[in-house]
Amino acid sequence: MCIICEHQLCEEHRSAETGPFEPCPQCGKFPSNEGQPCYHCFSVGNTIDECAECLGKPWSEEFLRTKAEVENDSPTSIH
Repeated sequence: MCIICEHQLCEEHRSAETGPFEPCPQCGKFPSNEGQPCYHCFSVGNTIDECAECLGKPWSEEFLRTKAEVENDSPTSIH
């Protein structure tokens, strides 16, 4: 599972543990997303199906280049 999905799912678990909440209209286990399905229910048909890491596929070259730029320790100048 990718870090984005992991983070979203963890946040839903934490929200459910903190107290009363408006339940998801589909599963009723986690807080709804402003009346819409929770991330758990939403991700089954949408996000996780599109996430390369969740599907066990390699990241795109574009993503890897951008990730390397962001994680590079040397500052870049802005012209």
